[in-house]
Amino acid sequence: MTLDSICLLAHKCKKAGEPERCDNHCYAFLKLHGENGEGGLWSVTDIPKAYRQSMMRTLPFEKDNPLAFEFVARYCSNIIENVNTGQGYYFYSIPEPAVNPKGTGTGKTTAATAILNEYLVARVILHVTRKKLITELPALLINASKYQNAFNAQFRGHRTLQEEASQKYYLLKDQMMTVALLAIDDIGIREATEAFKNEFYEVIDTRAVEQLATIYTSNEPIERIGQLLDDRIASRIEGSTFPVSFKGEDKRRGGRR
Repeated sequence: MTLDSICLLAHKCKKAGEPERCDNHCYAFLKLHGENGEGGLWSVTDIPKAYRQSMMRTLPFEKDNPLAFEFVARYCSNIIENVNTGQGYYFYSIPEPAVNPKGTGTGKTTAATAILNEYLVARVILHVTRKKLITELPALLINASKYQNAFNAQFRGHRTLQEEASQKYYLLKDQMMTVALLAIDDIGIREATEAFKNEFYEVIDTRAVEQLATIYTSNEPIERIGQLLDDRIASRIEGSTFPVSFKGEDKRRGGRR
């Protein structure tokens, strides 16, 4: 059985579908997916399984959001350079009271994960052709609420648990501050303490100053982020990204995303 149906590299691989070559001994497949298809770089980027096949060619929102589709397509067409120059996006919803009052499920996370997957594919190709070796984590997806939970866990339970949580948190924070391409999903859906706001600001400020590419998704326009989180956070995001709006029906209903 060949692996071209699950390998994100298949559409760019001359060996894809060949019985004796398209298997889990393929170096590129191992690098991206691991031996069992659930490991490799793909697993440590924390992209959920539901978005494993998110790629430019599979994006489902071209009809509802043609301009957003064009922006993502343009980004992916020259993805290495766009990431290297720190180009970022702020994907946000435009609620439609009669169709989708909360603006959920319009394709923002799908777009963000497609960009991450396209970048991983491009980096693995550069790695296996020895043009640019992968020496550290190239991309990461982090849900904003999970990041907040990781921060809060440092202050709960007995001391040993707090110390373990602190180590995990600062490892995550360091990755968020240094990874070449970071996607932060669903920002602005929870209230936050001043301490957490300061931590979050440090992450996005560092990325903005170092010109590291960051993709944000939110159900809120950028001006609301200033009210929900902090004006400094909103200012940094606005200054380092290009805003792209999404609208339409909630495609998560009925199993679509």
